[in-house]
Amino acid sequence: MPKVENLEAPKGWLIDPRNKWAIHFDFKNVSNENIAADFTIDMWGVAPKGKPMKFKSRRKVTRQDSEKTWHQLIEANWVEFNCEKSKTA
Repeated sequence: MPKVENLEAPKGWLIDPRNKWAIHFDFKNVSNENIAADFTIDMWGVAPKGKPMKFKSRRKVTRQDSEKTWHQLIEANWVEFNCEKSKTA
């Protein structure tokens, strides 16, 4: 498997227009030479005050799939939000 040259990928949180679901995009460098990065997309249920509270699922994806999903959600009116900021509010 080829190494990922550019790790620029979506990273952070998106929340749906109805504030029911939040999705976290992340990647971690992996020390294994065969796998350059571990890209994940986690889905969370959102509490009434907008805080992700209930873990639903995790998908391991390629960088390209992560970018594609991010752009599809933005086009469907999902918005970025700062989860850390919402935890303190």
